Amino acid sequence: MLGIGPARPTWSVFAAMAGLSVLTGCSTVVTGSPVKDPGAATIASWACQPVSAQLISIARRSPAEPQLRIPQPPGWHRFTTLDSNRVWYAMADDDLAAAGFPPTVVVGLESVPDATDPQRALDQERAGLSRSLGAREFTVKPTTVCGYRAESVTYPAPPIGEIPAREAISLVTVGTVGGKTYVATVTIQSTEPNNPTYARDAKTILTGFQMLPPGSG
Repeated sequence: MLGIGPARPTWSVFAAMAGLSVLTGCSTVVTGSPVKDPGAATIASWACQPVSAQLISIARRSPAEPQLRIPQPPGWHRFTTLDSNRVWYAMADDDLAAAGFPPTVVVGLESVPDATDPQRALDQERAGLSRSLGAREFTVKPTTVCGYRAESVTYPAPPIGEIPAREAISLVTVGTVGGKTYVATVTIQSTEPNNPTYARDAKTILTGFQMLPPGSG
């Protein structure tokens, strides 16, 4: 169960499955030139963008992995139905549903065994989106997440079965920790992206997302 009550339709399951589809690119093994680990002075919690929403620490699978934190605006609820090796965290806001589809957020984390050029990893992630969804119209904005290189990728997500077409934004962050390159992906999507409340919440979630080295405060 998703924790949204038995009277609700199963759209949250469909919604999360749609979000899951954009994580397929994360499993691609990336090769490239090694890069040095960023220094602790560069990658630290004070380098992250502050937001007013509550920050949720996502449980790590290993103490060597980065710590992920995500803002949870009012109205958004956690559900665990799709938690797996590829889906680490998912949220939805049923009150903002449009066309029978609630906005959802899906978070994933993958790693490759060697330190890899961040831009090459970002390029591979976009290629994964094209393969998994057939997405072609990308709006890419370079950014940083807590000092790590990142990209915000906006694209139209096509219908999947009963799931209607929607706009998706994937924030892809690449960081090297302990000789491994980690790729964190946060994907948020809605059939009504111009809804003011959704737009505000999406900005909060994507702006405030954090990826930090192990042991960061």
